[in-house]
Amino acid sequence: MRKAIYLLFALSLLSCGGKGLKGIEEGEETQAEIEAAMMDGRSAAREFINKNWKDSVELQSHLLEARSKRLRYDTINKPHCRAAYDSAFVSTIRTVRPDVAKALEK
Repeated sequence: MRKAIYLLFALSLLSCGGKGLKGIEEGEETQAEIEAAMMDGRSAAREFINKNWKDSVELQSHLLEARSKRLRYDTINKPHCRAAYDSAFVSTIRTVRPDVAKALEK
């Protein structure tokens, strides 16, 4: 399942080959934007780990829901924010629910 998480995030990166919003260049992210992305990632992880799923299909559905919350960083071309979101999401799951992290790694 860990591979599924990374695959979903990798696919989302590949699917966002657009140029972003006009006037926004890559690397113009402020520290506040990056910290906000980290908080969003932690929040999405908390929502994810607090849900119960019956099978792997439902688990994947919840992962897609968490990924959809990250889409705003894809649409505005903020690579550092995307990375901060992903990192915070994964590390929160590993810290708060190691049992869920182990299940996702299988």
